Amino acid sequence: MVRDLGLSGNGYPIQAFQMGSGDHHLMIVGGIHGGYEWNSILLAYGLWDYFADEPERLPEGVRLTIVPALNLDGQFAVTGQTGRFTPADVGADTTIGRLNGRGVDLNRNWPCNWQPTGTWRQQPVSGGSEPFSEIENRHLNYFITLEQPDLVIFLHSALPGVLIGSCDGQEAATTRAWAQAYATASGYPLYDTFAAYEVTGDASDYLAIVGIASFTVELTDHFVIELDRNVSGVRQVLAAMKGEDN
Repeated sequence: MVRDLGLSGNGYPIQAFQMGSGDHHLMIVGGIHGGYEWNSILLAYGLWDYFADEPERLPEGVRLTIVPALNLDGQFAVTGQTGRFTPADVGADTTIGRLNGRGVDLNRNWPCNWQPTGTWRQQPVSGGSEPFSEIENRHLNYFITLEQPDLVIFLHSALPGVLIGSCDGQEAATTRAWAQAYATASGYPLYDTFAAYEVTGDASDYLAIVGIASFTVELTDHFVIELDRNVSGVRQVLAAMKGEDN
């Protein structure tokens, strides 16, 4: 099933793909940094295809929602596409696709420790005029509020690692156990926080405030998809959500 979340600032439709039913709900979001992290978008599509091609891979009693790309303005700026694309579509300058069409970093625009000017690679970036000033984030926040997933995983590049979502030391009760399960199965290291520089207005951190478990998966670099290891991570988390060993 395809769900329409709304339009991006430049008018591109943001979509979510859903399958399964039951009391457990995992949501995965790619491309919050658009074409700059284009491999996170292709990973999101790859994860969807893995389960959609053989639905029996999804455990009974589990719903799966995948938003392949939140920042479609940024995706289009780099790939010329608003839906599926290939690595061959990716332009030489991917940095132009990190921000949305209004020049705002969507992962500096959520309420946890929000600042109007955030940091990226020790350089200033716009966090927007206020938390949720950007329509893409308002669409996603409304969708998360409506769906109430047990866990939201944000796909990024590049570190690599799994970073626990928390705000001022507050994290949802199951976040750490599920993040550890993902890290163990995927082989990524687990981190409590991103240490290279201060990050304000982060989406995963904000969800801790509202009691929704969340963590970030950072791919190894800006080019690899790493589908197999992330399939392993997702499958282990799904098993953990159901209280089973994968």
